[in-house]
Order: sequence, then structure tokens, then C-alpha cells
Amino acid sequence: MRPTEPILSARGVTKTYRTGTHEVHALRGIDLDVRAGELAMVTGPSGNGKTTLLNCLSGLDDIDDGTVHIEGQDLFALSDRDTAPSAWASSPGPST
Repeated sequence: MRPTEPILSARGVTKTYRTGTHEVHALRGIDLDVRAGELAMVTGPSGNGKTTLLNCLSGLDDIDDGTVHIEGQDLFALSDRDTAPSAWASSPGPST
């Protein structure tokens, strides 16, 4: 990975919660890039999707549409074994 490429990249991420006939659109087409050394903050009022966004970007929650890539790898195409903390700890990280 080149140093200018993001270590986290999200494109078109959507997440909708459904309960019976009610739908809550928590995330609608989120695009985000975070590069090595950058600091990103997620702020906003309660109920605006901050925790949902972080859960989706970390793989804790599935997404309905879009893609999330971590160091160039599609997060939702990885197996549980590949997403375990020990798998990432042995990763060489971005090349410089």
C-alpha cells in the first residue's frame, strides 16, 4: 500500500434497522477515507448514527450496502479468523 492510500476507506455505506413495518435509516451513503497518522472524530447529537458508523467501520455490524476496506482488504469479505485481533497484529502495516 502506498503511503497516500487510506488505511480505512468506506464508500456508499448504508445501514437500515427494520422492526416490523418501521425503518430507521441510520447511515445513508457514507464515504470516508482515513490515512495513516490522521485523527478522525465523529461528533453529533444523540441518535444520529455515530455508534452505528463506528460499528460498521469496525465490522461489528453488517452493512446493507457499500464497501469498507481496511488496508486495502474488503472488511466484509474476510473470515472471522482474518478479522481477529491477532491477525491484524501480525500485519506489516502500510509500507513507507
